[in-house]
Amino acid sequence: MDGLSETGTSLGRHVDGLRATWQARVLDAARDRMMLAVTSILAHSYDSAAMWTLFNVVRPQCWDMGRQSMRPPFLTSIGKVDKSGRIIAKTKLRDDEMLPRDAIVFKSTRDFTRELRNLADRTKLSDRERLEFFAAARKWVGSDMRLDPTMDPRDPDAKRLVN
Repeated sequence: MDGLSETGTSLGRHVDGLRATWQARVLDAARDRMMLAVTSILAHSYDSAAMWTLFNVVRPQCWDMGRQSMRPPFLTSIGKVDKSGRIIAKTKLRDDEMLPRDAIVFKSTRDFTRELRNLADRTKLSDRERLEFFAAARKWVGSDMRLDPTMDPRDPDAKRLVN
């Protein structure tokens, strides 16, 4: 076998191994707003060089090779729970937008959890993979602006936030 064939075979094994990871399976199965969320969850959880490789293998159509960045739409921040309980994040919808703006990604934390579970079920994640996926998703939601439900409203500190 010549060196070129061996390199191609080795690269093919590497790509197949990468596609078998839970990160690649979840990214490949995600659609619409879940694709935006999963892309952001992974981008904020792992090394940027590793994510660049993963995105190019699994979703090359989402990547602008000329600028080495994602093609809009994409989330530019981690998620946060607003005072109404919705999960919002900074979103860039078009190339011509100068600054990203807050957008509602999920109507509630319950909606977010349900979508994550459905995606984990569709991709048949193992228990260990589910734990890693949900841990990354929990880290992605960086703040909760709702009032602490355990606080006594008569307490002068009743406006204390959950996080």
